[in-house]
Amino acid sequence: MKGLILPCIFFFIFLVSVRSDIAEYKHEEREPTKLEKQTFDLLKKKFPAELLDDNLETLHLLSDSDEYVDFLSKKYPEHAPLTAFQDFYYTVLPPKKYYFKFFKEQFGVESMKEIVPDELSLAHESASSTWVFWGYKHGGDLAPYLRGLPQRNAIQTFLTKSKGREMLIRRGIIDRNEKPFFHHIRPIVFSLSAIGSAQREEDFRWIKALFKKHGQSDGMLWLAVQDPILLDRILYTFSTDTTFLKSVFDPIKLDIDRSQ
Repeated sequence: MKGLILPCIFFFIFLVSVRSDIAEYKHEEREPTKLEKQTFDLLKKKFPAELLDDNLETLHLLSDSDEYVDFLSKKYPEHAPLTAFQDFYYTVLPPKKYYFKFFKEQFGVESMKEIVPDELSLAHESASSTWVFWGYKHGGDLAPYLRGLPQRNAIQTFLTKSKGREMLIRRGIIDRNEKPFFHHIRPIVFSLSAIGSAQREEDFRWIKALFKKHGQSDGMLWLAVQDPILLDRILYTFSTDTTFLKSVFDPIKLDIDRSQ
């Protein structure tokens, strides 16, 4: 399995440069809810200094604070009680509409009700992994597995975990007696990576809009209360404020003439 790591990294580095409109993913320009406003004021008092410090320590402290975890339980009551932010990623899933077009085009799904939680989790995990490789390539950050963080490797999930295999069986990609190989999942991974690329671009657009409207520190705080899933992506992908801001504001262009 170790031999798959570098090929997977470079495969995703190539794919994150793919632009696609397949993802119906948009940050809603809306007023914060009453709960979000109350939580913003509460956290602003507890963390009055700049949230983006050298090693994102303050942002990690905020995400692990009792006040923020309690807020998450109220924001997502169907998953309450949430006891720690690190459990959030594995507990709270994004709306199915973000990935409905993928399931419709890849598997002929006609209704969002047909998408089961394990499939949605896999789709989100794979799309989110493009964030990691973008940070690795553009921000100069280390990949999470090199930093000792838990791996969220969607390709490994497809190849080795039961929920990935069950999805492939359920959707007619392999039969129950067949082992999944890379040629089975390549079109799926490619499509999900394109979705992740489009999502990343939309996330970066929204982050810059929040910073322009509220300033850097307050903008990050509004992001934390309005989109905890995005906060998780940021804290998992980046290890410093420099790598995060460089990726958002000063990406390295990867448009390569592959005909040469």
